[in-house]
Amino acid sequence: NQVIVVLASFAEPAKATLEVATRTPKGWMCAESMSARVGSAGVRPLIDRRSGDGTTPAGVFSLGTMTAWDGQVFRFFGNGADPGVSAGTYRRVKAGDCFGATPNQPDYGHLVQRTKAKCPGPDDEYLPSIASAYIHAALIDANMEPNVSGDAPGEIPYAAAIFLHRFNLDANGNPLATSGCVSLGLNNLVEVLKGMQPTTMFAIGEPKWL
Repeated sequence: NQVIVVLASFAEPAKATLEVATRTPKGWMCAESMSARVGSAGVRPLIDRRSGDGTTPAGVFSLGTMTAWDGQVFRFFGNGADPGVSAGTYRRVKAGDCFGATPNQPDYGHLVQRTKAKCPGPDDEYLPSIASAYIHAALIDANMEPNVSGDAPGEIPYAAAIFLHRFNLDANGNPLATSGCVSLGLNNLVEVLKGMQPTTMFAIGEPKWL
């Protein structure tokens, strides 16, 4: 009944728009389009994507679900307090939360307990240190638990750490491309997160491809 549509730009690969489409008794209704950012190299179908290639996975994905190292099952997380999500559990980031994103390592695609100094792989993300971008975030189910490809030797590392999160900004306050996630301005992000439904889907890609 709800699809978050992320449309990438042909002219400027990192720029995108995001619209929330909701099914109503009168048919599908789209909310106002929001400015968004995707990977610096644009979007690429998940099956053709590889971790570190600078693209955002294209395709249709559900709202992800993950089990943390302490057993908590969550769909949203952040360094800030729960903004009021209702589509799943919100995890307030804890000391030790490390998201594995280094291909073909056991941590890849999983939230594990490590210290900042020992979040072992070069691509891993120590969530407490990413306070601004990860003030609030939603999991996008692109190569996510329970079947993560890339957390064992020889497996294809399609994607890890793919979230909907807040813009990263340059020194002039302009939004930057992501490493593969989808990002929004803070006010828009909070609005979208609060409005999500348990069955919300993400549709990401170039308009003609979608």
